[in-house]
Amino acid sequence: MRTTVGYLVSAVAAAALGGCATSLAPEAPAGVDLAGPWKLDHGASDDPQKLLTKMRTEAFHLMGQRQAMPVVRPGQGRQELPIPAPGQEDYSPDAHGHRPDPLLRSPMARVILTSVARGDYLAIRQREGEVVFDYGVARRSFTPGAHSVVSTVDGSVGDQTSGWKGREYLIVQKGEMGPEVTERVGLSGDGRQLIDKVHIGAAELSAVDFTRVYNRTNEAAPRQLPVSD
Repeated sequence: MRTTVGYLVSAVAAAALGGCATSLAPEAPAGVDLAGPWKLDHGASDDPQKLLTKMRTEAFHLMGQRQAMPVVRPGQGRQELPIPAPGQEDYSPDAHGHRPDPLLRSPMARVILTSVARGDYLAIRQREGEVVFDYGVARRSFTPGAHSVVSTVDGSVGDQTSGWKGREYLIVQKGEMGPEVTERVGLSGDGRQLIDKVHIGAAELSAVDFTRVYNRTNEAAPRQLPVSD
């Protein structure tokens, strides 16, 4: 039942996002300007470690269900056989009671870790035909209203569509193997903060929402050789 429901939810979400993607505008609404230097407000943002801990707990729970699942083989009765989680042969505790991290190969967790690795600073450049998110250590460049093929965090090739949806800049990315990721970037009601909302669609785990809040700053981001992603 869980698998069937998961497929139905994914199908509905994909259809909804497909509708959103086709209506993305190439130009920002009048008066909407995200440009400028921003610095992450940790207190107002979601704690990535808490999210990862919650995901890890769910992963261990699902693994426990798999390992207790009765398996029937031809000519045999019901047997309690261990079923390893995908991507790992064994998650049993070692001699010291430690188990391998179930998120080690999780594409969903990798989305969060990639976001955190970009650091606390973000400079946005917004002009006709281009929106650039510059983190100092990485740079993301978008053509509003356009579709492109990109490399995703799970190492596969994926489809990406971005553009303006109301007063937010919307980025939809779907890899061959990983989850569908929707990112909405916009200003708070008073215009003083930049709100970056990331929705990671259900895949190997339940869907996750991850929000990062930025304040305007005069500080410059530490400069390193930028990596485009």
